[in-house]
Amino acid sequence: MLHLKVVSQVIIYFASRHLAADAFAPLTTARKRNTRFIKGFAAELLSLENVDTAPSESTHSTPEERSRKAKETWSAVALQPTSNIYQKEIKLIGEAATIYERNLWEEFSTIKGTYFINGLASCQIGDRLIHPFEAHGFCKSFVFDGRGNVYYTSNIVNTPLTKKERKRNSILNRGVMSTVASMNSFLGNIRNALSSSERDTANLTADLWPPPFTKNKDGIEPILITCTDNGEPYALDPSTLETKGRLVDVIPKLAAVFPKGSKFLAHNRFDQEKRRLIMCVYKMIIPGENFLGNSHMDFVELDDNFDVVSRRSHTTRFMVFHDWALTENYYVVPKNPAYLRWANIFKFCVGLSLGTDVFAMEEDSNGEFILIPRHNISENVKEVQSDSFFNCFHFGPVYEKAHDNELVINGCVFDSYTFGGEMGFDGDKQTFSPIEWGSTGIQSNGGRSPPPRLDQFSIDTKTYTITSKKRVPCVPVDMPTFNGDAKPCKHSYFLGASRPEGWFPFKQVVKLNCDTFESSVYDAGDDQVVSEPIFLPRSNPNGEDDGFVISIVHNSKNKRAKILVWESQSFENGPIGECVIGDLIPWCVHGSFYPGFDPFTTFN
Repeated sequence: MLHLKVVSQVIIYFASRHLAADAFAPLTTARKRNTRFIKGFAAELLSLENVDTAPSESTHSTPEERSRKAKETWSAVALQPTSNIYQKEIKLIGEAATIYERNLWEEFSTIKGTYFINGLASCQIGDRLIHPFEAHGFCKSFVFDGRGNVYYTSNIVNTPLTKKERKRNSILNRGVMSTVASMNSFLGNIRNALSSSERDTANLTADLWPPPFTKNKDGIEPILITCTDNGEPYALDPSTLETKGRLVDVIPKLAAVFPKGSKFLAHNRFDQEKRRLIMCVYKMIIPGENFLGNSHMDFVELDDNFDVVSRRSHTTRFMVFHDWALTENYYVVPKNPAYLRWANIFKFCVGLSLGTDVFAMEEDSNGEFILIPRHNISENVKEVQSDSFFNCFHFGPVYEKAHDNELVINGCVFDSYTFGGEMGFDGDKQTFSPIEWGSTGIQSNGGRSPPPRLDQFSIDTKTYTITSKKRVPCVPVDMPTFNGDAKPCKHSYFLGASRPEGWFPFKQVVKLNCDTFESSVYDAGDDQVVSEPIFLPRSNPNGEDDGFVISIVHNSKNKRAKILVWESQSFENGPIGECVIGDLIPWCVHGSFYPGFDPFTTFN
């Protein structure tokens, strides 16, 4: 029973995890050379081979040199120490800014609202490295005041585990991807075996609820909710980013909604029209039916007073997933087939292996999409099978075409995937080798994970069959963002994963028209790592894609971080400007933007 309990914790923890210019002031001409614009050919006419083999230019001529450079770049970003900062003023019209298109930049400086983004603290804790997915959380906010100023705040997400480890300056819980000691010694094995597999660091997402300017019956002010996969949501003060505690403690009535020990997916979804926050509680059932395991998901819709509006659950075979999508009528879940490797349980229990060895993708099974009806609990859940295996970690726009009885899904998929070593992390060697992890040209074993590709699926909502599947002819992409859930979105922004070998770390930002497949790619260069792009609408937008796009860019060469900005409708022309934030910070992961919201004036 002890072994089953430990394995259960491991599977629960990791089964939903994912994974995913040399100078600050490049010349305008150099900036435009780094942008590749691919015209919108039909998918069946454009050679995917040509797209795949057209990575950005690199000054490093051999695979070994490129691998070494990627290792240096990612290690500098991942291991960068963090510091808490409160309301640092950054002037968009000043020394910190480099402006390429002055008229557009001046318009951008009038944007008012707050951008929250969560991500990693340093992947070094004491004298050991931790896997990036299991690093402490480090949340940032950028408050745009509409008068040309940005106020930058950053703070560690202080979960109970984070407090203990930062106080002792040591890794206390090994988690699933990391270790507290070497696995190559008997003493190290004992220490790992006795260490907990729970690592609740709330390091992936940052979402505000209730919506700004809400008048609810309990007078609840907006709370910044942070979470990781298989963790509990934590509440942060939107102004200071100080951790207030577990969400169920800050909003006590939620304790009756989410029983003690409930574990969540990091990603929440929002129905703007109905003013709903939807959270997903997820657990693995071990040993499950016939000792094959099961996956149980529970979708809870909350109104702007944190009261439950509806709840729907579903149990299926053992699978893994990190992201899910919301449409007007469905929760859409990727059913990425996986299986338990019971023979490896003993090795994990005695500290001889990582938790990722306990399960694997079942690549001889086809991927499926689970369609869970939102509004009618008596309506059957549909599981729609694809024609091949996939492992879908992130969704682009997913929406219904009601008049055509069609559900459109844009999914970032891996055609094959081997768990372990994500982002090039090697726990035994205590180092990072990102190219070798995803490369087909460096390692003799061909790498562990090929680049993620974007597939577009169409499902007939009368017959619940896939009527169309297209591989979108753009560079490999992941980490999509778009302008809202539960509604059609024509445009989406991604991180590009195009390299001569491998695909991580991300150094490109991609805009895609999901109807025509027209795309444009901006490449930041080998010294920089780009973060998830976010769309900032104009104050009176004329359409879904009328605004600006920003990405936090991490420069490993000059150890600085900056905000890079595009005007959305002229993205192919390159950035309109950039603004230095300050010292280098570790990689940012997922974020959200709230137009018109200023936490400093709202709460003071």
